Amino acid sequence: MNTPNHIAVLGFRPGAGGIARVMVDLISGWQALGVHVDLLLPPGDYPDLAAVVQPPTVVKIHDAAQLQAYCATQRPDALLSNKDHTSAWLAASAVDAPWWCRIGSDVREKIARQPFWRRRAYAQGLRHTYRHASGLIANSQGVADSLKWLLGADCPPLCVIPNPLDLARLQRLAAAPVTHPWFQSRGQPLIVGCGRLVAVKDFAGLIDAVAKLRCHHSNARLVIFGEGRQRAALQRHIRRQGLTDVVDLPGFTDNFFAHVSRADLFVLSSRYEGSPNVLIEALACGAPCVATDCRSGPAEILEQGRYGQLVPVGDRAALAEAMAATLADPGDAATRMAAIARRFDRHTNALAYLQALS
Repeated sequence: MNTPNHIAVLGFRPGAGGIARVMVDLISGWQALGVHVDLLLPPGDYPDLAAVVQPPTVVKIHDAAQLQAYCATQRPDALLSNKDHTSAWLAASAVDAPWWCRIGSDVREKIARQPFWRRRAYAQGLRHTYRHASGLIANSQGVADSLKWLLGADCPPLCVIPNPLDLARLQRLAAAPVTHPWFQSRGQPLIVGCGRLVAVKDFAGLIDAVAKLRCHHSNARLVIFGEGRQRAALQRHIRRQGLTDVVDLPGFTDNFFAHVSRADLFVLSSRYEGSPNVLIEALACGAPCVATDCRSGPAEILEQGRYGQLVPVGDRAALAEAMAATLADPGDAATRMAAIARRFDRHTNALAYLQALS
């Protein structure tokens, strides 16, 4: 079986965030294997690409005709779409090249989160798109199960490949200094959360759990890294709880690894996920972790609680209890790091992608 030497990627999202880091690591892994990668992007400037993908080949594509012309002239061995809207574009364009969809979210939850009047059409649109693909790649078994639920017997070839992770880069960044004052002194339990400040991450629930936790750890503090539309609402929630000196929202950090490697605990409080890269990264930095047992990634990543406690979604009391138990017995950092290195190695998973795209 010949693996592709020339891959075109659609739906790459430059910039900050877990999805961007996953795609950067995947593309860098391919480049290390000698694969030529084209990034098919809409018109615009992408100054951060020079720093994260070396060397990027950017092709500006803004309509189906240009996509078809690109495939006819450049003849990539395979196309990989990372977003539903670019997958729908491929399905409608009838390009003369095999193409795959990478799906990183549980489609059952995505459908359920739509307004009730839109759910049927939204689900039908996903079915139409995915059934036209040459194959589907899910980043967790839970995501794969959701695709089988959606597509039934008409599901294209489907495989599960974990997110690739550049462990060497992560370790370099984890050793860098931090400037947040709470990380300078280690006399108090320091808890970290990270993600977009949106409802699905349930940071309000995490804040409530920290309020309960302080019955046992009166000096525990929480730092949540990230930005989003819920910032003002979360700040009001912090004030109502009387936690302005306990919970900090410093915004986005370009080096989450340095912070979580110095934290006493990382907590993922999401209502649903696909395969949360931030949880993988926290474990790879050696941090003790607690996560909600949401669809569809945390239980797989934590191996059903072997590498961190799982709690029911939305149960603030259970989350506080798990946090207290983990602070009392954090477990072995080296064991967590070795487990992540084994399952999320960039070279191994980049190669698995190439084999799937063959």
